[in-house]
Amino acid sequence: MTLKKISIFLGFKPDLFRPPYGEIEDRQVAMLNKQGYRSIMWTADTKDWSGVYAEEIVSRVKQDTRPGVIVLQHNYHASGQFETVKALPQIIDELRAQGYEFVTVPTLLGK
Repeated sequence: MTLKKISIFLGFKPDLFRPPYGEIEDRQVAMLNKQGYRSIMWTADTKDWSGVYAEEIVSRVKQDTRPGVIVLQHNYHASGQFETVKALPQIIDELRAQGYEFVTVPTLLGK
């Protein structure tokens, strides 16, 4: 899907870009910036794609949690167990109990 089609579908032009696998070169970031996009990375990786159990996903999030953290989670795994969705209620409940609020990346960036 092209960015133009994505913009039509969403009703607005997105300005954030997460590079696949987090791999991006400085020249690519510069090119994106010139086109009005910002490359956004994560600060905590659950490694949920590796087939870990929900308890491990929760543990990794809790270990890396601090104000402003961006947690990387996936919505798909090609094979084996995928327990991200199973881990989410516990992550949400525990972090809210600690006073954390969940916001979108644009909100986090003050946009």
